[in-house]
Amino acid sequence: MRKSGLVTFLLAIVLIIGLCPLLLLPAAVSADDSSSTEMRPDAVRVSSKYPSVTGPADTTFMFQVDILYQLTDTTYESTIADTGRLQSRVFNFELSGPLGWEVFVAESAWKLDKRMSSMQLRALGMPQSMVIVASAPWWTSLAPGEYPIEFTVTSDEIGDPGTAMVIGDEISDSVTLKAVISAWYGIESTTIDDRLNTTTNAGSPASVDVKVTNTGSATLDKVSISSSKPAGIANEQWVVRFEPESIKDLAPGEEQQLRVDITPPENAISGDYYVTLTLAGEPALSDFNPSLELRVSVTTRPTWVAIGVAVVVLAFGALVYAFYTLRQR
Repeated sequence: MRKSGLVTFLLAIVLIIGLCPLLLLPAAVSADDSSSTEMRPDAVRVSSKYPSVTGPADTTFMFQVDILYQLTDTTYESTIADTGRLQSRVFNFELSGPLGWEVFVAESAWKLDKRMSSMQLRALGMPQSMVIVASAPWWTSLAPGEYPIEFTVTSDEIGDPGTAMVIGDEISDSVTLKAVISAWYGIESTTIDDRLNTTTNAGSPASVDVKVTNTGSATLDKVSISSSKPAGIANEQWVVRFEPESIKDLAPGEEQQLRVDITPPENAISGDYYVTLTLAGEPALSDFNPSLELRVSVTTRPTWVAIGVAVVVLAFGALVYAFYTLRQR
């Protein structure tokens, strides 16, 4: 019986010894995993408090960007504190903007002429601020929307010249900025022949052809026109009519025409008069409502001229007759 118990005890010891390597294996694997995901001794972070800026296409978009370079492994920091090899790094800047845009890095909004392509940063735990400047091409009309700008900061691998050992790996970070172009509404107007004067007889219409061009970046749902005309005489008013009365769905860069008929009163006195045409858009124009001032030269009808001359002649004849009659007496 004692012999059987001894055998059982020995078998248990052998079994435990055989299982020990298997029990230690997960711990070894866990140690390997932790070494493979070990935190780098230093890192760079790029951020922007306001990564999206909105404005019309002619806006100079400016984004403040902060770059933070710091040592992340306090144990490693203590070992290199004396050498200072990772206390500072040179970081290269790379910008990627929309096609045709001008993008660059400036020291600040007040020093836009000082452009930078790289900078040396020290691991002081304080971010370094700079400005990303972006301008859309002026020679083309851009549609409203978001235009992304990618800003990347990179520092190359650092090696020890004496031992050829890698002291610091390449580190990099980036941030995506957005220039949001808002719709801009504008129109221009002029006459077809660029003349701002016309001639007509009293009571007869004078016709002027006006062309309207959408100079904005979005479609105008409606363009309307109004007039400011001279005062009438004896309850007879000037009449200004438009054909068509308004323009619908005027696309960017599109040009349309309308006809303006200006009719002075029949009793208008000969002379020059001014009629002002003012255009308005829906949605409301971003700048101002353009206007045209037309000079209308009014002449009296020939029949009235003849009557006027006859009246003058008769009056003069009557005076002459009265003079001779009184003289003979």
